[in-house]
Amino acid sequence: MSKRRRLSARATAGRAGGVFLVLLCCVMVVHLVQRMRPRPAGPDYGQQIAATLVLWGIDTAEFQLPVDPEHVEQHVALLGSDVSEQRVEASHWLAARGVRRAAPAIAAAMKDPGTLRPCQLAHDIGFLGDDRCVDDLAQAARAGDSGDLRVCAILALGELGSPKATDALIDAYRGRGDMAGALAVEALGKIADRSTLPFLQSVAKAPRSSFERRAAATAIERTETLQLPDPVPSLIAQVERSSRQGEALDVWAVRKLVGFADPRAVPTLRQTFISAPAKSAGRIVLAAALLAHGDPGAAALEDIAAQAPKTPTAAPTIARAALSLSER
Repeated sequence: MSKRRRLSARATAGRAGGVFLVLLCCVMVVHLVQRMRPRPAGPDYGQQIAATLVLWGIDTAEFQLPVDPEHVEQHVALLGSDVSEQRVEASHWLAARGVRRAAPAIAAAMKDPGTLRPCQLAHDIGFLGDDRCVDDLAQAARAGDSGDLRVCAILALGELGSPKATDALIDAYRGRGDMAGALAVEALGKIADRSTLPFLQSVAKAPRSSFERRAAATAIERTETLQLPDPVPSLIAQVERSSRQGEALDVWAVRKLVGFADPRAVPTLRQTFISAPAKSAGRIVLAAALLAHGDPGAAALEDIAAQAPKTPTAAPTIARAALSLSER
């Protein structure tokens, strides 16, 4: 290779690396701002558990959802406020409490030019699990003038967990040679739909970065797990492994176990719930998962709730909050 070609190749690689770094910084800044900015009083344990059930698509008709309808209407109305920050705060309030019916209104506010931080609204839509908003998020994922909105929309499409989002994510990958494209592969791993296997395998053979390689490998592993004749033992093992090794809870595996509603998962979910660190978001996820497993899960929660809580964030306190949702 001539010296000129080598220099050109290095320059191209440098530009690609620079774009990747810029988008990575965008993601970090967005999440930092979301964590640091002042919030109104957050949802209580019961509301957080209810919101998790809504995200997973669980029919909550049999539960007593702890949200005041009047407050819901007030916050839905604020999505049309002339003050952009009120729209953002209203969206966060609704998403944190699992008010799924607000998703189309949040999507409309996200697309309104008067909303100064549409990325946060895209993030909120993802946590409502409403696949009616796939087209809105797909449009945001193609936003040419907003890198942070693209990233948040791609992440939200993954959080939806719906096969309806796969085409939009594949388009996002093909349309972007930067981190947004790599995140689309990671999002496909959260959905783990068998129709995406050929695409994921093609990415694994010729990844554009090490991040893509890892994301594609994880997505393929997850998708193949769900194609097993009986995926439940493998999913249980994944939850146990993440707990035993002190890693972050494998929320994906927990969510898929909820979809199967197999009572074999209850002992592992119960033990992982008890042993989870205090103040761990994983306890909310596990409480929701046990509640979604019907009578066997409720019995496990009742056993835990009968114990004396040592701290306000202890497992018995959260178990009682979960059980309160099923009380009429």
